[in-house]
Amino acid sequence: MKKSTFIMNCLPHFGAAGLSLFSLVGVLAQTPAPASVAAISAPGVTQAQRDVKLSTTVAGRIDGMLVREGSRVRQGQLLMHLDRTLEELEVQRRRLLVEDRARLEELKQKEKTLIQQVESLRPLLATGGVSRKQAEDEEMVLGAVIAERKALEASKQRERVELALAQETYERRHLRSPIDGVITKVALRVGESVAPHEPLISVVDTSRVRFLGTIPARTGTKLHVGAMVKIELVQDGQPRSRLARVVFVSPVTDPSSGLIEVIAEFENADGSVRPGISGRMLL
Repeated sequence: MKKSTFIMNCLPHFGAAGLSLFSLVGVLAQTPAPASVAAISAPGVTQAQRDVKLSTTVAGRIDGMLVREGSRVRQGQLLMHLDRTLEELEVQRRRLLVEDRARLEELKQKEKTLIQQVESLRPLLATGGVSRKQAEDEEMVLGAVIAERKALEASKQRERVELALAQETYERRHLRSPIDGVITKVALRVGESVAPHEPLISVVDTSRVRFLGTIPARTGTKLHVGAMVKIELVQDGQPRSRLARVVFVSPVTDPSSGLIEVIAEFENADGSVRPGISGRMLL
């Protein structure tokens, strides 16, 4: 029933009670409106989108450490290297073998000359100018030279593969950064020995931050990847807020708590938010 109709229908009764129309309107105006639905708050913590712990795949002794905690690095930048003298010498040896083409060039030139000789003997063989045996001997020599040339070319291919293997062995004694970021930890120093896959250096990229939160399962059904949410944080006693995009809504509910995990990401190119602080996500 509309408010105006309700008022008109009630006028006779309120008139008998001594109430005016204006009194009725005042009473309705003072009636509180229904409370709005409160935003859903999901507690969680921030973390860097990329936080990697680097190690080598071979054992050795650290011969050079080129960074320290706090160093800013670029993707592909050399961070440290192990002792590498033997590997470097092996690369040089393999490269010299590959570059040595003197014998191969000699065989190619000899093959070219023999081909011309064999071609010149064929007309003479038809006229009897040379014997068949002499022509066959020249062809046999040519065949032998061609076979040796092909064998040497195959050997050069193997040498190139062996050079690539030597270069890979040499490169494995170097540690390079896979991302742009900041060095947060250097576990060992120059002169110390390391084992394969032992964590040596940690690099973190804080240009983009993830917020990991948990929400009730019934709420998660209304949330979808790509939705925008508000992240509220407190850092150094100062409140901060960021708009983030949901990138993951877990399809699995934790049976003990009835919660599901939600991940939202936001840009942090200025580094104003330090990963590792807690906060809440407002849906």
